[in-house]
Amino acid sequence: MSEQNVCRFIPREINDHSIHTVHFVLETKEQVYTGLRLKALYTVYFVIRGQGKLHTKGDVRDLREGDVFFSFPAEPFAIESVSDFQYMYISFLGARGNRIMDKLRISPKAPLIPDCGELSTVWQQGIRCPSELSDIASEAVLLHTFAYLGARLSGFSSLDVGGTDLVSLIQKYVDEHFSDSEFSLERLGNELKYNKKYLSTVFKRHVGVGIVEYLHTVRIQHACTMLRQGFTSVSDVALRCGYPDAQYFSKVFKRRMTISPREYMASVRAEASSTPS
Repeated sequence: MSEQNVCRFIPREINDHSIHTVHFVLETKEQVYTGLRLKALYTVYFVIRGQGKLHTKGDVRDLREGDVFFSFPAEPFAIESVSDFQYMYISFLGARGNRIMDKLRISPKAPLIPDCGELSTVWQQGIRCPSELSDIASEAVLLHTFAYLGARLSGFSSLDVGGTDLVSLIQKYVDEHFSDSEFSLERLGNELKYNKKYLSTVFKRHVGVGIVEYLHTVRIQHACTMLRQGFTSVSDVALRCGYPDAQYFSKVFKRRMTISPREYMASVRAEASSTPS
């Protein structure tokens, strides 16, 4: 393919109750499958043309023009080109984004929504916006996509209302208390007036991961946000993310991201320096 990638890097102050878009990219390079990899951010993809494959743990899904699919923090995946394959993507952070994803039941178990070709105009207009409007354009496209998917998926939800309400309460509590190093399932159960084992069962059935796993995801996502904002003290980041032991924090971070916090900082600096102004 002869086209050049279009990549927009969007620096901005981050509010944990908002959505912060980090990249808005038109990917034109052929994707060769060499194994699964990890990303620090949530990412939504839109297939512009051609055919490809989405590889995840134990599964391979076909991708076609008009498909929307997602990748998730600490969830290994890979994208493979098959025939004239081209796609766009927006990566994002923020607790509001987490809640929207969960509300729409978008999870590693259900990362693909096919036949969303009506979104093509919005995505292609968005990437053509002037660079000084990239933050507005990328967030608008992301929210429009969520609204579209919500309308598409609302008719297919088979979840019980009580269960989803409880899951929302659990997520809200974790999102607001993840920095508390004393966080525990016992405390969560006491706050919500439910048995901790029942909370764990309901949460995993609806979300696909356990509460502790979700807690670590939120903490490491927040750590990535801080490192992108310019924090350089690993100990300070660890403490603010609920890990009083910086060594343990680094171990958890590397297990999920495959690189250490300092290596992640270096990759962020390299990314920023290579981004066209």
